[in-house]
Amino acid sequence: MPRLKPLPLLVAICASTIALHASARTLAEVMQTGTLNVVTTASSPPHGFLDPASNSMQGIMVDVANAIGKHLGVKVNLTDVPFDGLIPTLTSGRADLMAAPLFITPERAQVVDFSTPIYGWGEGVIIRDGSHKHFHSLADFKGEKVGTLVDSVQYKMIKALPGTDVSTYQDYFSLLADVRVGRIDLGVVDPPSVLYQIKAKSIPGVKLDPDYRAQKQWQVGACTQKNNPTLLTAVNDALAKMKQDGELHAILAKWGVASLESH
Repeated sequence: MPRLKPLPLLVAICASTIALHASARTLAEVMQTGTLNVVTTASSPPHGFLDPASNSMQGIMVDVANAIGKHLGVKVNLTDVPFDGLIPTLTSGRADLMAAPLFITPERAQVVDFSTPIYGWGEGVIIRDGSHKHFHSLADFKGEKVGTLVDSVQYKMIKALPGTDVSTYQDYFSLLADVRVGRIDLGVVDPPSVLYQIKAKSIPGVKLDPDYRAQKQWQVGACTQKNNPTLLTAVNDALAKMKQDGELHAILAKWGVASLESH
């Protein structure tokens, strides 16, 4: 899931990769080889995942990467790494572009250069199906048992709320199970990922609270190494064309998140 790393950890990541840092390939070098090396992650469907039927990477950001490659006229080579390996893989020069559900934040922008926003969303609330209690804002969490993913942006939002009992989970499947059986009263989640899992795994007994209004909004962007303006400009030009001709909207609609497109 899209998670924020504390600034000290980001600094540590940067320091640990300086020795391995290789200059990013320029747009001219990418075009000369006819390949665009893209790092992504299979850890966050529907944004990116390994399809067991085809044994291939699928998802929103995989489709976005392939579309960018098509606009540049080059072949896309995908590399799958765990979520916390995305930035180090890019900054070490092992990839030209990152296409993953990584939120644009000031801290991360110190380490990589983000494209224009592609799509984004705010936090959502999961409740038991049939529950008569609804939540409208963070203030309504007081006195409730709340679950969220460990080290997620949602956890950072709610951990300091007074009078709130917060439990953390390694995955949404476990969180949804605890909401369903009443071990926790609600889950604060990434709506696209949760809706996809509910549908893909046929998880009964839970739903997004229709009354909740997100208190924060985050945007996802692709990114390049720092100071690689020619490649970043080409990526942004491709994204602009994809937005203009409806290609990006079609990709997001394919995965059921057309309403999340950034404009």
